[in-house]
Amino acid sequence: MAAYAWLMAAPDGRQVLVDGGPSPTALLSELGNLMPFWDRSLDLVVLTHPDGDYITGLIPLLDRYRVAQVLDMPLSDAAPEAASWLAGLAQNGVPRTYAQRGMRLVVGDLTLTVLHPGPTPLTGAVSDDNNNAIVLRLDYGATCLLLTGDAEQAAEADMIAADLSLRCDVLKVGHHGSNGATSAPFLAAVAPRVAVIQVGADNTFGHPHPDVLERLAGVEILRTDLNGRIEVVSDGRRVWVNVTR
Repeated sequence: MAAYAWLMAAPDGRQVLVDGGPSPTALLSELGNLMPFWDRSLDLVVLTHPDGDYITGLIPLLDRYRVAQVLDMPLSDAAPEAASWLAGLAQNGVPRTYAQRGMRLVVGDLTLTVLHPGPTPLTGAVSDDNNNAIVLRLDYGATCLLLTGDAEQAAEADMIAADLSLRCDVLKVGHHGSNGATSAPFLAAVAPRVAVIQVGADNTFGHPHPDVLERLAGVEILRTDLNGRIEVVSDGRRVWVNVTR
């Protein structure tokens, strides 16, 4: 999908939405383009962390779509938008579960495994919220997609130290291509063939950082600011990518 949101559709029609982006209008428009007009249900919505550019689009979604389950994190309670988020969950009777490392969710033919956060919250890093964000591994058949949210190098090091299964075909690059993420050791552990960078056009942060692009040398790179909507497709044996400007 567009920057900061992922819609995953299983062959049996089950659907998972990960994050919502900063604009409710943009999110609802994208969902309208990607889902049949009569389909207003999502089997799982994941909020990886409570930053405004991830949670804002999700709040009105709760009133317009039937959401069967939400997976998020305790830190969501401290976000400026937390009150509206929690009120929407309560008003619509949406069950809420906190993500924990090792948790596995099966949605149709898709298997989602929580790789992060670990049992002990990370503290003392530049951004504790980012480094305690939910990291998900999506498996379909023999193919894999790694969704890293805004996880930075402290979270990456924690996952490597935990000896998790990180190798995946496609990597969603952490924190919009910030130089504080996508370390060389993490890339070596993941060994992706394709890297997707969700980044806004003309952003003021200079994302993606040139050093990150250099570390990704030899990997096919796709960026939402240059390529628009990015579609990752798998038949369970191989992966290919389509783009839509």
